[in-house]
Amino acid sequence: MDGPASGVGPVAAASTGTVVAAPAPDLAAASGTPVAAVNETTKSIEFYPAPRPGKPWKPTGRWRPVKDWGGGVDVKLRPGGPYGGRVLAVADGASGYVGIYSYPGRVRKWSARLGRGRKANVHGVEFLPDGNVAIASAAGPDGGSIKILARKGAKVLTSRTYPGAHEVLYDPSLRVLWAIGNDRLTRFRYRAGKLGTAINYKLPRSSAYPASKNAPSFGHDVQPVYGRKDRLWILTSGGVTQFSKRGTRRCKIVRTAVNWPLPGLDGAGRRYCNDFHGAATLNAGNEFPDREGSYRRFPKSIGNDPATGRVLLTYPEPVPEAHSWTTPFATLYGRPNWKPVQFSPDRATTAYYRVRWLVAAYQ
Repeated sequence: MDGPASGVGPVAAASTGTVVAAPAPDLAAASGTPVAAVNETTKSIEFYPAPRPGKPWKPTGRWRPVKDWGGGVDVKLRPGGPYGGRVLAVADGASGYVGIYSYPGRVRKWSARLGRGRKANVHGVEFLPDGNVAIASAAGPDGGSIKILARKGAKVLTSRTYPGAHEVLYDPSLRVLWAIGNDRLTRFRYRAGKLGTAINYKLPRSSAYPASKNAPSFGHDVQPVYGRKDRLWILTSGGVTQFSKRGTRRCKIVRTAVNWPLPGLDGAGRRYCNDFHGAATLNAGNEFPDREGSYRRFPKSIGNDPATGRVLLTYPEPVPEAHSWTTPFATLYGRPNWKPVQFSPDRATTAYYRVRWLVAAYQ
């Protein structure tokens, strides 16, 4: 999804939003972890049981946090911090609404308006352990920003220019906030609403062009690799890889259909690693080349289920009248052969952007 954060203000009314169907499920079972998805077609956040190959996949509930919710760009389950329990952090690009809600009760704890549509172009939200909220916005005179909004009153505590900001992720092991944008992954030291010095890691450049062109790969998502605290999932327009926080050892780069990242370039083989199960199939590419003549999926969200090890990925294949960044299905990969299995309740009424496992742990 692609679109300067304008005025940021608190939303006064306490509300649980609009319940469109049954209540959200709580975390489940050994068969796998439930899922939340943002669906542009139904203009709601949808809740699903764990996807299981060969089993029907229907939403157990649909929810609009506010009446003008446009479908959503992000949803995450997090430890509740000062609120206790667990909370959902939600964000919507169309309405510019971001909110924190108790889970599973969905009682509003905090919310703000960032400006509608491309005026703010909200892409990502993160709930921080102290109750403040981090926002990734891909708009503004400098092409994007990372903002920290206060728990009380939604005042902007910190704002950093960040071109193409698409997602933010808190990392309790390092006490940092990770951010991803057009050409970089960044680690910000975080303390009491303030961002410290930025440590930038160049994203592996696009393999759709000669390396000498230095073309950015455009980052879309950064998520924890559950079970490997040193690793982060990294999504760019070029494909799927993992980032090593320590970067102290060499790691494998598996040759894939999208040929990204390029071995030995921009930290590939030390910082960026493809030595994970399913690397080749996760990067299998589209059936047809894009306008640059390269096979890539432009993936939008990724995550692995700590209960089963399965990976969920979304990449664009829009239905008619939906935005180009959406897809009618979530794609599941898992043992034994990591072949893709597509999950959709109804392809005619589904336009996902991001799909997330309902895991409260930051990592």
